[in-house]
Amino acid sequence: MSCDSGFACCPENTTCSLLKGEGYSSVYQCLDPQKEVDSISLCPCKPGMPLAPSTTLKNVLIIGDSLSIGFTPLVNTQLADVALVQHAPWDTSDGGAEESRYFEQCLDSWVRSPSGILFYPDVIYFNSGMHNLGVNTTIEEGTSVNGQAGNTTEYYDQMDRITKRLVEFAAQSGGKTKLLYGLTTPYLCTPETDDIINLILNAGASKIMGEQGVPTVNTYGAIVDKCGNAPVANCFGVDNCYCPHCGGGYDFLANEVIAPAIRAALE
Repeated sequence: MSCDSGFACCPENTTCSLLKGEGYSSVYQCLDPQKEVDSISLCPCKPGMPLAPSTTLKNVLIIGDSLSIGFTPLVNTQLADVALVQHAPWDTSDGGAEESRYFEQCLDSWVRSPSGILFYPDVIYFNSGMHNLGVNTTIEEGTSVNGQAGNTTEYYDQMDRITKRLVEFAAQSGGKTKLLYGLTTPYLCTPETDDIINLILNAGASKIMGEQGVPTVNTYGAIVDKCGNAPVANCFGVDNCYCPHCGGGYDFLANEVIAPAIRAALE
């Protein structure tokens, strides 16, 4: 059952009660008179890529969180001579694909054109991790919320299923679609958070990609090489850079790391 806002869903025969937020960031308590423990709302899938696939250029689909939303326009500019680069889900103001649970929930709808037809791009670049920083948290505890934030313990299995689904999807394309996985960028302000990204999330994702034969783009290492290990107060001329976002850092990643990797895959 959709809540009044249309941005959250509760089970039938329950009542939606807004706890916090708005839009896709809204969280509702699903009140059930038949149960002592109330559930937390689910987030419906956001829309996928906004434009019809190009018929004259290659097509690149980037699926990821707000970090990838930040660099996608820059990658599109870098590859404008050879490809149309789009992001799924399409929203420039939120967390995109959010945590791995939501990514898995919505993946099948994000590999479709605006008309709803399955779409096989030339390259799919995907990333997930920054929204899985919760340690030993659950939806019931309120820290892990569907469509917003997940925990580290569920990340590996969910990313494994996501990657296997994308490998299967690429095979269905008859060899047209190539996959690239981008490691989660560092959290330079807080060493403890950065350790979760590097030692748990990226380590797990790297293992999965190795087993599934998906090339990995080491965006984490590229930033650390430029800025140093956390804690770092300023990089690329920006205070609190990559905590988790960084305007100047997006230019560097897009121009020097991600666009070249995608261009090589296209060639």
